[in-house]
Amino acid sequence: MSLKSSQKKIIILSAIFIFAFIFASFLLVKNVEAATSTLRGSAWWGDALSYVSFNCLDDIIGDPLDVEGNLELFHFYSAPCSNYVHKVEISEGGRVSGTAWNNNQGVITFDYDGEDPPGGYGSFNSVCPTTCNPSTKCYACYIEADKQIHGWAKIASSSGENAWIKLNPVSNPVKIQGWDLGDSVLPGHDILAGDLVGIATSSLGDLTFNCESEGTGNCASRSYKVYIANLQIGSMTAPNWTYSQACSSIARSAVLRWYKKSGIQSAYEIVVNDSNTFSTSTSDYVCWSGKKTSSIATQYILPNSDANCNSLSYNTNYHFWIRLYDENDIPTEWYMYDTNSATSTDGDPDSDSETFTTFRHEFPSPFFSWEPLDVLVGTSTLFTSNSEFYTDGSPNTPQGCFNGFCSYLWTTTDTLAQISDPTNATTSIFFFKATNTTVTLRVTDSDGYYCSLPAQININYDLPIWKEVKAE
Repeated sequence: MSLKSSQKKIIILSAIFIFAFIFASFLLVKNVEAATSTLRGSAWWGDALSYVSFNCLDDIIGDPLDVEGNLELFHFYSAPCSNYVHKVEISEGGRVSGTAWNNNQGVITFDYDGEDPPGGYGSFNSVCPTTCNPSTKCYACYIEADKQIHGWAKIASSSGENAWIKLNPVSNPVKIQGWDLGDSVLPGHDILAGDLVGIATSSLGDLTFNCESEGTGNCASRSYKVYIANLQIGSMTAPNWTYSQACSSIARSAVLRWYKKSGIQSAYEIVVNDSNTFSTSTSDYVCWSGKKTSSIATQYILPNSDANCNSLSYNTNYHFWIRLYDENDIPTEWYMYDTNSATSTDGDPDSDSETFTTFRHEFPSPFFSWEPLDVLVGTSTLFTSNSEFYTDGSPNTPQGCFNGFCSYLWTTTDTLAQISDPTNATTSIFFFKATNTTVTLRVTDSDGYYCSLPAQININYDLPIWKEVKAE
């Protein structure tokens, strides 16, 4: 083989390797909802049947030696996952699959094994994200809209009516707490994101998925739950920068927030860019936070003093990505922000769900004065705006307000006061109450950005007129 052909071969192989690496890296960046959930923990099947384990790591077979009283001469104990390897998972589309284990009834399956549940699959079949029927070997599925697990589980060794466990009975169905903790699946209880609650029903008795579902106080005597173990993100929001914040601080800012779907966070890492280019290995980014240790952080504020973070620009669209690290310091995949909409704080001006947009320029600076300084009841006081505004051409340089570029709105807490020109730069106000009252000026620029300035004014009575009279 000639030198030139060898060089060509090396170049081609190198190009293939680079392309494969880039493609693989791209696949690691996914949207928030794309993840498989691994269930852990145990449910309670009553005193007769005891626990149902959803992962072999949580199996208890025999008597562990580290438990007091388990030191009999003929001790029996089997380590988790040594005899039977099993687990239950929920796919990206919502399908529940795999097997659980009960020491009394044996294998409980969520996969179709040839027998249909009583009465068919029910109405959930038409709304399940992934069709659940014999052809998909599915008995159960999770639906995000109502946070319920719909369908059935089956005792593998049984058949007929006694084989079935209904997961969504009319009363207290099995649910999963989402990232939005304010919308609790079990109000009045401390349920974490990714925790399952509710009670499944069967002819052998109820199967409770969380000790909190039994009622107040039960967890003190018997603590258990089924939960999603792997660390996942449930939602990301941006820029979370309101008009009020832009008025009191700067307009070129953003608060990047995330909410866990499940798992334990020990650290986080964020990348921000003004193009859809994901990179942490070069300077081709606007901001790279680096790995930051925190189990409680849920937001990252820009701008900041981090070495690899540059300032944001005005009127610019930004992408952002995040990954979390679990309790074992293992990172999740990179999640990509893709939920911007008209209801976001930036209003989604570019109609791109994968970007957030900074404001076009700084917000107006309201300011006003009045005369006379001593405000009296029953007289008119003249209020004059001395406000400033900003434009795209000079986004952080103020200019004095003038007609066509600023509009005004004067208000006061004195409900009886008369405001002569509430939408003019100059107005007079006739006060009726001798008390502390607030006058507020709201200034709006030509782009619709507005800020308000309240000022508290002490309204006094005029001094009485004293007149001497001759005593009679």
